[in-house]
Amino acid sequence: MAIHIAEPGRPVGTRLPEALRARRVQGTDETDAIRRTASNTEQPEEPARFQGKPEVRRALQEYQEESSGEGDAESPYLPSSRLASQALHTISAKAPLRMALDAMAQHLVHHLVVTTDAGEVAGLIDETWVLKQIREGMDENAPLSGCELPSFITVTPETDAHHLAQQMLSHELSAALVINHNNQPAGIVTGTDFLRLYADGHHLHTTI
Repeated sequence: MAIHIAEPGRPVGTRLPEALRARRVQGTDETDAIRRTASNTEQPEEPARFQGKPEVRRALQEYQEESSGEGDAESPYLPSSRLASQALHTISAKAPLRMALDAMAQHLVHHLVVTTDAGEVAGLIDETWVLKQIREGMDENAPLSGCELPSFITVTPETDAHHLAQQMLSHELSAALVINHNNQPAGIVTGTDFLRLYADGHHLHTTI
């Protein structure tokens, strides 16, 4: 359930953290059970059917450790998978900056996942970053591979959204990439998703 912050870098090879590249994450049904078990519970109990599955015990243990000391007993466990949008769009690292802007406009989104020829995650960019590159003198026909892509956050589906929000604010990042159980991008959490959650405030204190 850790939150990983990738440093700025060129889109060469995968920029996913090592912990996500080699991990084995529980299936969707197991994630749902973690959510139900951890919700509104100070000491989550491990479901009997998960006994002997270390990855599930580890997720529960990490949530307990992250929650302890937070002093936020009013906030129930909210997995990022419940908040994430699956409207995820990719663009090749070879594509020019102008094409990135056009793709965002076409799909009515503000973020794109940058991928290598091998389909690896090379970065996450937003409209503001692209416009800044052009404004600072980068040729709009220059490929993304020639740019140093910005930092980006990666989380797993079971990452607690409250902790994710804190990290996004701390690092001044507007989105986080959700990596699924096959180590592939499966969704994106943006500041808009948190605003929507806040506007519909009754969901903040319901059992997930």
